[in-house]
Amino acid sequence: MAIVLTVLVGLSPFVNGQQPAAAPTTLRPGIVIDPATNIVYAMTPEGVAAIDLASGAKRWTTSSAAKPLAIASNRLISQVEPKIRTNELELAVLDTTEKGAIAARGVTELPSFVRVAIGQTLEGRFESEARPQAGSAVVRWRYEGQPLRGLVRERESGTNDAVAPSQPTGASAEGAVQMDLATGAVSPVAADAATRPAARRWIVETNEKVSGAGASATQYESADGRHILASERIADDKTWAKYRWTVYEKGTNKRVGQFQTHLAFTPFVVRDSLLIYETTPYVRGGSAEPAKLRGINLATGQETWSVEVRELEFRGPFPP
Repeated sequence: MAIVLTVLVGLSPFVNGQQPAAAPTTLRPGIVIDPATNIVYAMTPEGVAAIDLASGAKRWTTSSAAKPLAIASNRLISQVEPKIRTNELELAVLDTTEKGAIAARGVTELPSFVRVAIGQTLEGRFESEARPQAGSAVVRWRYEGQPLRGLVRERESGTNDAVAPSQPTGASAEGAVQMDLATGAVSPVAADAATRPAARRWIVETNEKVSGAGASATQYESADGRHILASERIADDKTWAKYRWTVYEKGTNKRVGQFQTHLAFTPFVVRDSLLIYETTPYVRGGSAEPAKLRGINLATGQETWSVEVRELEFRGPFPP
């Protein structure tokens, strides 16, 4: 399960071994954590949900938008899921103090061949991410078309002839727009390297590793840069939870706790000894489990809560 993510979060440097102040964090596109309110905003089958980090309870859910992008105070910048095949990108600003009521809405037209979606579809992959600024947000988008190969039919002569494909080439494009959070007005901006977030490296550098975490363990940084996870394989494939995760505070190297899971790694954050991470769909013992956001009590190693979430990946069959 390869997970490629970009995290839009500014991290302050450590001072005298102290952790930086917690900032809003994107666990992965569509899951945004706000430590100021102890809420995670996530894509769910019902729409955008505000989930209490401590209990997993949904404080509110709205179908006015589908994909949370970023949080700025009590304004949640989100993408609206298109109801038709379109090249229009619709954005909504949700008021988190009013159960996700729309505070502003804006629409912009992208190149004609772009197919806007909240994730991957048969036609391609559409990605979006947001970076709040003073009174506005810069929303970057990227589209990679999926070439659909033509159906093959057999001619009477016994040779094969290909039906013309519906999309002959995998066209791609990217850009950025700026949205006024008060009015919803959307205008294009230059999508240069200055606005493009760097790809995140999760593996901890050698000089930042926790000593004594185990020579065979691979160490990873949390999405908000406040913790380090040492992941160690402790069993073979006959055991479901064959990896042991041990979590430490970054900077102090204080051990927070540990638990066992079937994943070698996935992006995570820790809030008050509760580890928050996502599992993608899997089948175990004949039962299918959907994608879920989970809260693990690191003091006991037990799951405290889980909530079903929507993925960005298309898992259906592609044309031959």
